[in-house]
Amino acid sequence: MAFASPTSVIEATAGVDDAESLCYWPLWRLTQALQTQALSAQTLLDACEAAFKRDHETVHALVIHDHAAARAEACRIDAARRAGEALGPLAGIPFSIKESFDVAGWPTTCGDSAHAHNIADQDAAVITRLRRAGAVLLGKSNVPLHLRDWQSHNAVYGTTRNPHAPTRTPGGSSGGSAAAVCAGMSVFDVGSDIGSSLRNPAHYCGIFSHKSTHGLISLAGHGIRSDDPTPDINVAGPLARSAKDLEILLRVLAQDGRELRAPRPVQLDHCRIGVLSSHPFAPVDSEVSTVIESLARRLEQSGAKVTMQSMPSIEAEELWRTYVLMLRAATSMYMNDSAYAQAQERARECDPHDLSYATLQHVGTVLDHRAWLQLAQARRRFARAWDDYFQWYDVLLCPAAATPAFELNQAGEPWQRMLSVNGRPQPMTTQLFWAGFSGLCGLPSTVAPAGLSTEGLPVGVQIIAGHGEDLTSLRVAQWLEDLGYCYRPPRMRRQ
Repeated sequence: MAFASPTSVIEATAGVDDAESLCYWPLWRLTQALQTQALSAQTLLDACEAAFKRDHETVHALVIHDHAAARAEACRIDAARRAGEALGPLAGIPFSIKESFDVAGWPTTCGDSAHAHNIADQDAAVITRLRRAGAVLLGKSNVPLHLRDWQSHNAVYGTTRNPHAPTRTPGGSSGGSAAAVCAGMSVFDVGSDIGSSLRNPAHYCGIFSHKSTHGLISLAGHGIRSDDPTPDINVAGPLARSAKDLEILLRVLAQDGRELRAPRPVQLDHCRIGVLSSHPFAPVDSEVSTVIESLARRLEQSGAKVTMQSMPSIEAEELWRTYVLMLRAATSMYMNDSAYAQAQERARECDPHDLSYATLQHVGTVLDHRAWLQLAQARRRFARAWDDYFQWYDVLLCPAAATPAFELNQAGEPWQRMLSVNGRPQPMTTQLFWAGFSGLCGLPSTVAPAGLSTEGLPVGVQIIAGHGEDLTSLRVAQWLEDLGYCYRPPRMRRQ
C-alpha cells in the first residue's frame, strides 16, 4: 500500500518552475502574496487560465468560462490595492462555481438540455457573498444530469475526467468543481451535497471539501428557479486545496447571524476520535479501508485517543431506508408532472420490504405527508444517537466512498451500474450509505486526503463532527494536513 509521504503543503505544491506551480498554491498562501503585493491578481489569473488551456481538452471541468471578464476584474482589484483601498478577504482570488448555481446572465441547466435557455437574472446567494469578499469568478464547473451521479457527464456539456487519471471519474455531482480545483484551473469552487456530491469528488481527486451543517450556507439560487435557502438535507460547501482554505471560505459563506462554534479539541493529543473503516451493510474496498486504518494508527501515534470500529447506536438498514426515502422525497419537487406520474406507477408495483435503491427511489418520490412525518421522527431519533455519540468522541472518521476513482461508465442509469468492491460486484448506489450516515441529520463533514491506493489514486477520509461543530471537523483536517496528508498536483502534470 502506498501513502502520501509527510511533507508540507508548500513542498507538495512546489514545481520545477514556480510560475507553473502557482496555479496549485492553496488559497491561504495566495491571499498572503496578494495582500503584500508580492503577487498581482492578473498574474494569478494568468496562471489559472494557463492551466485551463493546458488541460481543458482532457479534463473538461469548466464548461462555462469568461477569462476576459475575470481579467478586467483582476485589473480593477490590482489598481485598488495599489491605491491602498480597503478590499475583501478574497480580493483577487479566482474561483469557479458548480453549474447548478445561478450566475446572472449565465445559463443554469443542471445538465438537462431542456433548460439550455434558462438564463439566470440574478446571482445565487453564495455568488453574492463571494463577490462581496472580492473573489473573481472564472466560470461554471460541470455536473451530471439532474445532479444524480458519481460521475459528471451530460448531453449539454459532455464528460469531465479525473485530472489524476483521465479514464476515471472525478466524482459527482460536484465533479467538475473538484476537477477544476485539482487541475489548478481555479483556486476554489463551491458545490452542493445531498448525496455525497461534495465528498466523493474530493476523495476521488485528492483535494479537500466541506459539507457544512445544514442551513449554515444559503442554497438560494441553486437548481432550476429555486429560492429556498435551506432545502431538506441539501447543503452548500467549498472545495479547495487546503483545509485552511476551507475555514477561510466557510467564514465568508456562512449566512448572516450564523455563528461558528470554536473547535472542541485545542490540540491533537486532546482529540477523541472514533473510526469506522467499513460496515457490513455497505462494505468498503480494502484500497480505501486500509488507508483509513493506517491513518488512524498515525493519529494514535501522534497522541490522539483513537477507538476503532466505532459508530453511534443507529441500525444501518433503518438509516439507509430513512435516508433514501427522504432523499428522493426532497428531490421530487424538481420533477416534471410526467416523471412524477411514472414514479407513482412504479411505486405501486414495488415490494414494500425491498431495501434496494432501485425500489426505494420510487417509493420516496411519492411519499404521502404522513409517511414523511414518520420518517422525520426516525431522523430525530438518529440525531439524538449522534448527540450521545459526540458526548464521548469529538469526530468520527469514515469513508467518503467505497472505492478510489473508478473507470468512467456511462451505460444505463446510475442505480443500474456496479462497482467491484473487494473483488465482488456491489450496486454503485450502496455507497450512498456513507452519504446518508452524516447527511440525513445535517451534520458537518470534511473530506481530506488520507493516502494513495496501490495504483497511486487518491483516497480521502470523511471527518464527521456534531451538529454545528464545523470548525471541529475542519480542525482535524488541518492537523492531518500538518502531518503531511495534503493535496498533491495531478500525476499527469508531475510525470
